[in-house]
Amino acid sequence: MHQTLIKSIKHSRILLSPLNWGLGHVSRTIPIIQWLLANENEVIICCDESQERFYRNYFPEIWYVPHEGYPFKFKGNGNWTLDIIKNFRDLHLFLQDEKRRVKDLVEKFNPDLIISDQRFGFISKKVKSVIISHQVNLPVSDWNLLAKMWNRKLLSKFNEIWIPDTIEQEFSGKLSNGNLRNKHFIGTCSRFKNVLKENSTSKVKQYKYLGIISGPAPYNKQLLDLFINKMEQSNQKSAVIIPEELYDESLNSELITAISSPSHGEFTELLLESKIVISRAGYSTLMDLIETKNEGILIPTPGQAEQEYLSEFHENNKSWVFKTEEEFLKMELS
Repeated sequence: MHQTLIKSIKHSRILLSPLNWGLGHVSRTIPIIQWLLANENEVIICCDESQERFYRNYFPEIWYVPHEGYPFKFKGNGNWTLDIIKNFRDLHLFLQDEKRRVKDLVEKFNPDLIISDQRFGFISKKVKSVIISHQVNLPVSDWNLLAKMWNRKLLSKFNEIWIPDTIEQEFSGKLSNGNLRNKHFIGTCSRFKNVLKENSTSKVKQYKYLGIISGPAPYNKQLLDLFINKMEQSNQKSAVIIPEELYDESLNSELITAISSPSHGEFTELLLESKIVISRAGYSTLMDLIETKNEGILIPTPGQAEQEYLSEFHENNKSWVFKTEEEFLKMELS
């Protein structure tokens, strides 16, 4: 991580909150929080219950403040633009209400800094506010210029934008384009940084495939069904990491091991003991695979422009194969 900006943060009280869109926004803040704590900062995490459970694997003694997530509702048919338009009023009202709640949090905790991961309402006029985002330039159609302009306007309200990528934009590509004066590249952010150095002895591969189920509902359930369907057709041992709300004991079989909410150590072991990761093509997943060196079969969430763009941008990566859901169903897995 390029810690040029983060290095200057010491002896500060920080309020931090990640977006509730899968757990990618949570996981990529973990190395940032670890660095902040190592430099004698106090970090207070504002999040919902499922995010808190995830964070407590890493930070059991930190202060957590209940803070509900945005009211995302998706049909699951790949029509993201229509779903967002239908929910725009609720999302906008929530954003305005969140700003009022942050005002109360500022009065209560008197922080020196606010860090938001892609939450546009987690911002203060009184306290320096930073947003973590790799989507400065939305990968939407030209006709959707209003969405691009609105996104840039919301980002520009923050004092700084921290982009989790190298200055060469190696991994985000055109997503991090944009002439915003307050943007800074902080390097890739993965909780698995240095995992190969720390586990120098090569692990025996227990599993041919490791499924990682993530993303918003109902797309996470669709991916789980795809994975189970495909693994039942193969003759290979596999494991699958499943969100708590989707876990069911009956998913286990002779060939499939289902795990819910593994600890960091357990997650690391699973990655080291698996040959190929099957997952959505989310940006946080790509950053993790860069560190763990796993091969990947990556399936963009249908209609999600960011993941579809990342699939095109990284199509020549020798370790990753990108497939639509339909293409994945037709794949022959050896």
